[in-house]
Amino acid sequence: MQQVSSDTVELPIHISAKTVARRLSVTVMCLTLAGILSGYFWLSKFPLPASKWFYELFNLDGEFNIPAWYSSFTLLFCSGLLKVITAMKTKDRYFVYWKTLSLIFLYLSLDETFSFHEILIIPSVRESLHLNPVFYETWVIPGAVLVGVFAFKYLKFLLHLPYKTRYLFLIAAIVYVGGGLGMEMVGGVLRIDFGRRTIISLTGIIVEESLEMVGIVIFIYALLAYLSSLRESIQLKIYVSEK
Repeated sequence: MQQVSSDTVELPIHISAKTVARRLSVTVMCLTLAGILSGYFWLSKFPLPASKWFYELFNLDGEFNIPAWYSSFTLLFCSGLLKVITAMKTKDRYFVYWKTLSLIFLYLSLDETFSFHEILIIPSVRESLHLNPVFYETWVIPGAVLVGVFAFKYLKFLLHLPYKTRYLFLIAAIVYVGGGLGMEMVGGVLRIDFGRRTIISLTGIIVEESLEMVGIVIFIYALLAYLSSLRESIQLKIYVSEK
């Protein structure tokens, strides 16, 4: 009869916060440049045979393409890091805050892939209420309310964090929300004033998506740096059974 080994198999993974941030920053730069090129193809109405394929693959405002998958993965990575911190904070007074943050980023990851927030884009509401162009994308209204509630609820949590972590969290939030919500409002004005297929509106889209990606890179660095201050190594145990 075959004996099941109880020996522990170690697969050490060394993660450097600075190295991860540098590599993600390079990735963001490459995706932004590819997005600019795809935008040029879009504005010039696809002059080359493969230009439409390139646009669909690297369009920063698109879905189910490389930038969207990258953003979804990095948000999911944030959720995983927050889950690890939550496991370390079971006796901490802010345990629920860490846990909720992990779930929020899990939702953001799924939303980046499936665009759940677009359900709240209701043209008939915009037209019937004669909303300002700032609210062209109607989802920004409940989005702004939720951001305000979140900021109010998490103020004490933010203040209790170490100075460096608090500073990085704040910068990451400003950059990410400024891109995802702020530039979405600006984009509505640009679309109304200049039209959708213009270099000005395209610039707004590129700035919006780039800020979101940069904000997440800052947040990932902040989480990894904070994790390293809590514990030098983390043991992840995986149990495998037939049943």
